Amino acid sequence: MKIILHNMGGARNEKELKEFLYNMFMDKRIISSPAKFILAPLISNLRYKKVWKNYEKIGGSRIYNITENLAKKIEKLSDIKTVYAFRYTKPYLKDIIKQDEEIIFIPMYPHYSFSTYESSMDELKENKIKAKTIKPFYKNPEFNEIIKNNILKAVKNPNEWNLIFSAHGLPEKMIKKGDLYEKQIKEHVEILKRLLPEFKSISLAFQSRFGPGEWLKPYLHEYLENFKNENVLIYPISFMIDNSETDLELKVEYKEVAKNIGIKNYKVVECPNDSDEVAQFLLGLIKQTEV
Repeated sequence: MKIILHNMGGARNEKELKEFLYNMFMDKRIISSPAKFILAPLISNLRYKKVWKNYEKIGGSRIYNITENLAKKIEKLSDIKTVYAFRYTKPYLKDIIKQDEEIIFIPMYPHYSFSTYESSMDELKENKIKAKTIKPFYKNPEFNEIIKNNILKAVKNPNEWNLIFSAHGLPEKMIKKGDLYEKQIKEHVEILKRLLPEFKSISLAFQSRFGPGEWLKPYLHEYLENFKNENVLIYPISFMIDNSETDLELKVEYKEVAKNIGIKNYKVVECPNDSDEVAQFLLGLIKQTEV
């Protein structure tokens, strides 16, 4: 038996960033039209050097080290071989699986979306891999207790802070096609609101808009304008593992936005990452799946 943690991947250097961009825009869940065969090489070749200059501010993505540490902890707890694979950068799923292995597959996404969870399912199908798969787990009480504790540890006086759950954006057209992401994100926020009554306010906004068209609103960069002279705490609700979207976008770029607005204090909570509690939680999900 083998446990596989599956995520999008990230970049530690220019080469990996180019690879990431190319594979992401080749994904039919990101661009469904034949235009991807033109756009993927065009975007990846034109953008990677410019984008890498921003990545250098954080020293590249932490997703590799954190995921590897988490896999080691799960393996130690379970005595089951535990590895990780990425959708858009190495190691790829097809390269770490042998024929006839019994697989427990964990897409590292708390919520369902065509572009994340379903893309992971595509990779199983593309490589003709049969696996027991962990479903989105945003309603799980143990998981939400981990999030609650992470948030409360981040500040001393929650009643002086406005908590904003920042979710990765998604084009509105995907929601109209039946993507459950927005619905599940909003359900998740309501669950966490009940667990965190201490905060001055709790709300939701969306980050990472890219390209033309309407995306889920409110946009975080606009929403922050409501909090001039206030304390703002951001929790990246879409992510299990810290990566460029949290370390660069939220902690660096949006921090600058907050400063320009006149926000008094701006802070971003760490993702669940590779804590002992997360390893135990995921192992619990695995055991439930095996029953």
